[in-house]
Amino acid sequence: MLALLLPLTLVVGTAGCTVGDPLAKPDLGKAEVTTTAAPGEKDPYAEFGAVQRVLDERARALLGGDRKRFLATVDRDNSKLRRRQAAMFDNLQVLPLTNVYYGVERTALLADPVRGGGHALRPVVVEHVQLRGVHQRPVSNDVTMTFVQRRGGWVLGNEREDPLFAAQFRPWYGTRIETAGDAALLVMTDEDAEVGADELLGQTRSALASVTGVLDQEPAAPLLVDATSNGAATEVSNASGEDAAAVSFTTFGSSRLGGDYTGVAGAVVKANPDYVSQLVEDDETLRHELTHYVLSGYGNSNPQWVTEGIAEYVGYRPGTLADSYIEDAGLERRIDEREVRLIPPGRWGDDPELDYLSAEAFAEFLISGYGLDDYLEMMDLFRRMGRSRSVVYGEGIVDDVLRRVYDLEADQVARGGFELLRGL
Repeated sequence: MLALLLPLTLVVGTAGCTVGDPLAKPDLGKAEVTTTAAPGEKDPYAEFGAVQRVLDERARALLGGDRKRFLATVDRDNSKLRRRQAAMFDNLQVLPLTNVYYGVERTALLADPVRGGGHALRPVVVEHVQLRGVHQRPVSNDVTMTFVQRRGGWVLGNEREDPLFAAQFRPWYGTRIETAGDAALLVMTDEDAEVGADELLGQTRSALASVTGVLDQEPAAPLLVDATSNGAATEVSNASGEDAAAVSFTTFGSSRLGGDYTGVAGAVVKANPDYVSQLVEDDETLRHELTHYVLSGYGNSNPQWVTEGIAEYVGYRPGTLADSYIEDAGLERRIDEREVRLIPPGRWGDDPELDYLSAEAFAEFLISGYGLDDYLEMMDLFRRMGRSRSVVYGEGIVDDVLRRVYDLEADQVARGGFELLRGL
């Protein structure tokens, strides 16, 4: 039976369906500074320095576990903001926090409204947070903070999740969380979630053991499973509007002011909190995403039908397409009408349900006929050739790779996969 929720994959810098870059920085341009120096200050940039000092104080309070000191940086007249900031502080205290700091660019954007009004400043701010074991380096996020000048100095007057940065990765900001796991595998859920962190951790460990057993490979880096309603959007969807139960992606670090990426921060499986119960009851989608995690080193030189095909194949094990059937007459019709070919990069995602099913068929045709080792050899060849030729998603090298590994043409693989599809 085909899953009702399609597993999508978001891998920034590696292969997969793109539903948005969690750290993509839109071109905001350089706005004119919209504030004036406070009375008595001659330096036009003094206000930015003052805000930097407030953020440095917040960072020291977070690292020192000083809640009172942290909340002293928040406008005491805004109780809603203080509750949200208190939740962020408490969340970071239950996480293995090892580093946090902020970068403040001397550029002001339009300030958000602050309760009670006042002289406000919204600089470009980048937050850097590192968790022990989970992150190789701090993960960097643009944050939308407006500061306001009060009698006691500058304080945070507003913080919101900007739609431009809706996919940013900040599971510690928002509702309160609970955690379970260790440095190799850390799980987060909402504090009052129906499926808690311990239960999801157990299911994830079981699913990961299944995946590594099939692939005979161990993951190269720790994993964070985020099932909170914080950070990356609660609803995870692709261009066709179909919800997914989970996605996987990579987080990155940047320079202090966010101008340059500094490398991979960590690996994440983001579980849609609305469907965590389904992930626990039937871990096919979880195994799909964990396959991407284990095989993440093969990079984005692989075509989507290759990476999604192996994830579907492993996720559905020990079942095969021969064990499946289609109840949807519309899907059967679309299979009959589809052109018999491997899915080119520019067409992936046009019909997600059929694309994933086709990818699974191509993978099953190759693995059942030639073995898993040859499939992984193909993925590695795509990686190596793609890197040397600056190729993304196998563009222009599919025929060459298939001939070298299998002595097959692309149309032969396509026909083999479609024979499996039309037998459903």
